[in-house]
Parts: sequence; C-alpha cells; structure tokens
Amino acid sequence: MKEGRHPAPGAEIALHGAVNFRELGGYPAADGRKVRYGLLYRGGNLDGLENPADWPVLQSWHLRDILDLRSAGEYAKHPDPAVPGATYHRVCAMRMADGTEMDFSSTGIERLAQEKAAFEKAAGHPVHDYDWFTVLYREMPFGNPAYHLLFELLEQHHGPLLFHCTCGKDRTGIAAMLILLALGVDRKDALRDYMLTNRYRREIIEASLQGKSPEERRLLLSVEGVDEAMGAGAIDEILQRFASYEEYFAREYGLDEKRLAELRDFYLE
Repeated sequence: MKEGRHPAPGAEIALHGAVNFRELGGYPAADGRKVRYGLLYRGGNLDGLENPADWPVLQSWHLRDILDLRSAGEYAKHPDPAVPGATYHRVCAMRMADGTEMDFSSTGIERLAQEKAAFEKAAGHPVHDYDWFTVLYREMPFGNPAYHLLFELLEQHHGPLLFHCTCGKDRTGIAAMLILLALGVDRKDALRDYMLTNRYRREIIEASLQGKSPEERRLLLSVEGVDEAMGAGAIDEILQRFASYEEYFAREYGLDEKRLAELRDFYLE
C-alpha cells in the first residue's frame, strides 16, 4: 500500500461476517515513529467469515501466526478454520483462581458461577458482576500465559500476526493495549484503541440495552461492549506495581532495554 493510502489508526476492516476486526498500524509511538501497517491484526471468531468475499481479505494479510485467546470450550463451539500459511496457537487469556481456563461458552457458565461464589466468600459479602470483572481485568496483565506467548511471537518477528478472542474486545483489547504500550504508544491512544470496540459493535450494544434498567445497562455495556474503567484499570494497575511500563515489560516478559529496542525497531517505522 502506498504512502498516504493507509487507513486511519484503529479503522475497522470491512468484513461481511464479522465486526471489530482491525490492525494496530499507524499509531504514533516511540521516537517519533509509528506502528507499521500490515503486521498486527486483532479480531474475533474466524468461523463467522463464511461469506466468500471475506476470505480474500483475510488471505491478503499473509498471516504467519494466529493466536486464539479463547478457552477450549469456546473453540469447540466455534473452531477457527485453517488459514493457509498461518500457524495456529490457542492459549486462554483469562484464568480462574486455580489457573484453569475461564470458559465463556455456554458449557462454562456453571463453573463461572462457582468461581464468583468463591470470590464472594473470600470477600465476605455479595459482589456485583461488574465489580468482580473489574478485579479480574486488573489481574490480566500479570502472569498471563496467553500474553507471554503473544510477546514470544512478537519477538520472533514472524509477522503478520492476528490475535483474537470471541468478539475481539476484552482479552483481545487488553492484549492490543499491552502491545501498543510496549511499542511506546501513549496511554491515551492505547485506551482509545480499546474503546473503539463500542463504535464497531454499536448496533449489537444498543440492541442489548433496550428496556434495561440503568444498573442492567452498566453491566450489559461491559458484556457486549467494553467499559473504559475496566480497560484503564488493567493498564493502570501496571503502574501501581511498577515504576514504569518499561519496567513492567522487562520484569514480566524479559524485555530489557536491548530487547525492547529490537521489538520497536521491527514494528515501528
């Protein structure tokens, strides 16, 4: 693609079978550079791309790796089709307290309810679902095997890479913010990218909110869209535990100054 013809940073990629697919290219980053286009893609389930017109778009990305951030239960109900030339990886990006996968498929609902009940027992009082998930989000950037694999893939410089979950909003959204922060994109732009989900899923969100109370709307917005406080809480928790994002990336992923510079040299231009 010639200079000047790139889409705006965060622009949605038009597909018939899915919304909220986009790439991370174009965001201003470290040293006056920008994130390179055509290397880092984010999205949701690939099994929805059944329209014949969607596959040429997907194939035009020339993917080398696909990282599926969903649980085994979610994959079983909506498996990713094979994409020629791409190596498939799946590691769930949200975990129970015991480290097992947090399964958001219909078969995992009972286990989720048990997990929340255990959380409430430890807290000593009832906890609203919104508040519970706010706590879960704050833990996502730490000791997360899915994000550790993500950064391993990034350091291998394979490119292009697609990372996705079910709707491309929560597990994918936090992953995208971590990548952008690692590349030197500022917090405001990283969070802006996270919040674009609400633009691209607007019709889905509005349909879910019809006739709901203000309290129900608050939770449903975070279910069908994303909540700014949750997203901000995840990345702001990093600065509660570390002096800087750079220290976090060094301690969490081994990205010392040299390795972080090499990562930026590959993904920035």
